[in-house]
Amino acid sequence: MSQRRHPSDPALLEAAARLANLPLSPQRAAQLVPAMDGVFQMLDAQDQGALGETAPAFAFRARWEA
Repeated sequence: MSQRRHPSDPALLEAAARLANLPLSPQRAAQLVPAMDGVFQMLDAQDQGALGETAPAFAFRARWEA
């Protein structure tokens, strides 16, 4: 990933909660910032490798019969 992610802050989480129409107090938003940073860190770790010639998911066809 070439771009650095902006760190989470309570205002960002409050805005996301408003967009999702979910109530979120400023105190709870401040408590969630470290958790969200951890989630974003895990997502960024998944985005490290190049996919190369990996086929898109819609091309996958499971065959259950033998």
